[in-house]
Amino acid sequence: MLRFLAFFLLCSVAATAQDADQQRRAAETREKIERLLRIQDLRTPHDGFLQGAISDREPLVRRRACLAYASLQDTSALGQLVGCLADPDTLVQQAAAFAIGQTGVALSEAGRQRLEDDLLWKRLNETSARDRLIEEIGKFGTGEALRQLVLREGNIFPGPHTPALQRSIGRFAIRSVVSDEGVRFLLHAIRPADAASWQVVYALQRIGDHQEIRQEIDHLNLLREHPDPLVRMNLATLFGKVRMPQVLRTLQELGLRDPDWRVRVNALRALGSQGLRGRDESIDVVRRFLFDAQPNVALAAIGAAGASDLDQAPTDSAAAFLFDQLKLIARNKAGTFHWRMQAEAAHALAAVIGPSALKFCRPAAGAWPGLAGELLRAAGKAGGPDALPLLAAHLQDESPRILCGALDGMAALLERHPADSGVAAEVLSGAIAALRSSDVAVVSTAASLLGQKRLVHLVPVAALTGRLAGLRLPDDIEAFQGLCATIGDVGDRTAAPALLELLELPDPAVARAAADALERITGADYRPRIPRRTEPLYTDFDFATLRALPDTIPATLETARGRIRLILFKEAAPFTIMALAKLADQRGFFRGRTFHRVVPNFVIQGGDPRGDGWGGPGFTLRSEFSPLTYETGTVGIASAGKDTEGSQFFITHSPQPHLDGRYTVIGRVIEGEDVVDQIQLDDRVYEFRIGQQE
Repeated sequence: MLRFLAFFLLCSVAATAQDADQQRRAAETREKIERLLRIQDLRTPHDGFLQGAISDREPLVRRRACLAYASLQDTSALGQLVGCLADPDTLVQQAAAFAIGQTGVALSEAGRQRLEDDLLWKRLNETSARDRLIEEIGKFGTGEALRQLVLREGNIFPGPHTPALQRSIGRFAIRSVVSDEGVRFLLHAIRPADAASWQVVYALQRIGDHQEIRQEIDHLNLLREHPDPLVRMNLATLFGKVRMPQVLRTLQELGLRDPDWRVRVNALRALGSQGLRGRDESIDVVRRFLFDAQPNVALAAIGAAGASDLDQAPTDSAAAFLFDQLKLIARNKAGTFHWRMQAEAAHALAAVIGPSALKFCRPAAGAWPGLAGELLRAAGKAGGPDALPLLAAHLQDESPRILCGALDGMAALLERHPADSGVAAEVLSGAIAALRSSDVAVVSTAASLLGQKRLVHLVPVAALTGRLAGLRLPDDIEAFQGLCATIGDVGDRTAAPALLELLELPDPAVARAAADALERITGADYRPRIPRRTEPLYTDFDFATLRALPDTIPATLETARGRIRLILFKEAAPFTIMALAKLADQRGFFRGRTFHRVVPNFVIQGGDPRGDGWGGPGFTLRSEFSPLTYETGTVGIASAGKDTEGSQFFITHSPQPHLDGRYTVIGRVIEGEDVVDQIQLDDRVYEFRIGQQE
């Protein structure tokens, strides 16, 4: 009995010691991960800790180190990341492959070739992250890499890595890197038609008009009956790019009868890009949906008319009937239509009938600034002798929305009359005057206008550099970027001192914009002169609050159209989610905000205190890139470039692979996607609760 008790005590002591050791190791791991998050947020990988963490004994630390490099995009780390493809932990290998794809885009052409050769011929067969690596090569690889991938991975169909190769070809195509072999490989995957995946058809539509695709157009037509609406949606986009008579009937059928509104949107757009002139059946399809109950479909129909090849038509034609309907919407005398529909109709008329549409583009006294600004943009597009005084008269308006609309209208007018020196002089004068505004949107818009080819050689560079001095971080980041871009276009070396000062600013996005402008002016690379250690203007290393948040965080958006339930993924974007949670909880920041941007079958976007897309919370966040992809209902954070995120969030209507790895993903919609589909421009958010569902 005594022996048993002694043995029991020894086991208890050993178990207690083991528990203590596990707790100690867990605490050490947590501390290391938090230090890695701090380094990632500060963008300071230079003390050696991050490099050492790649070889840490804990796989969680090694994985977090790889993901930190994915956001840092530091090309000097590529050697270590490539080595991690042989890590004993599969998740570390996956993270390393993602980081390689994120970082390879920053290499020179020669650097990309060296990296892809190493990956293709040495690493691909040795890593269990082979699928991920195949896809990631598509983000940066050259045309030769694409050919070699298809040769190696596409010789057996279907093979174990076929889906990865299909996705990779799509990523190459996003960058306009295409090969005949790749197209043939994709086309092989649509036989039989019902076996085709939306990723294959997405890759084909990113490629667009191609001889191999033309030869298979009859078989592609069979995809109109595919059960997956994402296949049909991407098929419609593809057919909008392939100018063949065989596709028109399919587009008309998809536009008229498809049960999914996203397919109808893409089909209507495709009909517009195919051209409507002389095609009464296509015109009739577009006309039928001008008043559709689904607002995104109605907007797509109006946009299709404006993007088509129609011009002023005879009074007895189908086009004339379409124009009559557009004019009815553009007049909007009884206020029957949402103001965005009125604005879109004015834009469409301006595009197809030119100066005679100007009467539909004059803002009424006291008009809603959003509508007035869009009508002024349409006025510039319409052109004509009366457009310039109309636009000039609104350059004195106090509303930034109206003033920016007038400036954008002037840009469109200048494009319509490139040889008119009188128009150029008036636009130049108005844009320079607008630079004196204290509003970031106005300054950014004016700077962009001055960078137009017709004006740039007339711009006094002192007007641009002088305005730099009055800007402040973080609110004026986009104005800094716009001015730097135009200064680079002007190319005057006297601007160099002002740009050199910007290299020392703590915001990396502004410093990069200044370095790019200096390179264009002088031909020298100034990026190495950007300080490697830049303290961000805003940090919040409240790890106690971060630890208290669950890994999967419930959230609810109460909107004018209904409730949207979300889940947020803390590991994917910890600091972004914590910042948004504090804004929502402590300041009620999102209460009453509008959805200021709605692009049919793309995104709805909100969270801007200004309501026009130019505002933020008064601070900027660093980009937190993760391997999560933009599927239907993905929640992401808008930005004006890397490390410029704030409070503006967006939700996708459908998969958007071109956003992957470029915008911070924070979560997914789990209920209320139908509400997302109904959101219209300027609909309000009543409440944004993070950490609770009710």
